[in-house]
Amino acid sequence: MRSNAAFPSKFLKSADVKAKPIVTTISHMEMEPVGQGQDQKQKPVLHLESEKPMVLNRTNFETLEDAFGDSDDWPGHKIKIKCERTKFQGKTVDGLRIDPIIAKPAPKNELNDEIDF
Repeated sequence: MRSNAAFPSKFLKSADVKAKPIVTTISHMEMEPVGQGQDQKQKPVLHLESEKPMVLNRTNFETLEDAFGDSDDWPGHKIKIKCERTKFQGKTVDGLRIDPIIAKPAPKNELNDEIDF
């Protein structure tokens, strides 16, 4: 048994996407209490369709903000969540990173409304 199975989390963790990134759609984001006892703090939590919610750090929040604007505009957008090595408190650890999936506009030459008779 792996620790991930022995100690399940209600939030998405890097171990959940280490083997394979996931592509999902944002349901909504809300501020929620995260942690226990005196360590509990209000943090942004990203709710996803068909996945566990993800606690957002500043890096991932700003990535979504740059791609999609205000958090009220995030629902319905697709994202890829992956595991990356990152620095945390002076140590290199696995962390979650978000890649926004932005639809590319159709090339102009394919937008032809003319009908051949």
